[in-house]
Amino acid sequence: MNTRAKPQPTEINHIRNTLTDVVDGLGQTRGEMHQRFDQQEKEHSQFRHEVNQRFAGLEHEVHEVKVRFDGLEQKVDRQGSEISEIKEMLQTFLSCQ
Repeated sequence: MNTRAKPQPTEINHIRNTLTDVVDGLGQTRGEMHQRFDQQEKEHSQFRHEVNQRFAGLEHEVHEVKVRFDGLEQKVDRQGSEISEIKEMLQTFLSCQ
């Protein structure tokens, strides 16, 4: 016949206290983990916002550079036309002499 010895009340209390401590610790760890996740999400969101702002600023600067480049390109085209006109006038003048 197999007889089991009943655990003593102090053993049961010790086991209950240990399990309660483990569950409490896991609960705290879970809460801390959620706090960290929330903090990381907040930091990531802020970083994403800053990157988007910088990118928008860069887009604006690129647009300004393109506008300036277009203006310079038109100026070079006008000067090229003016040089061609002056060249024709000089050739005409030289051929008349």
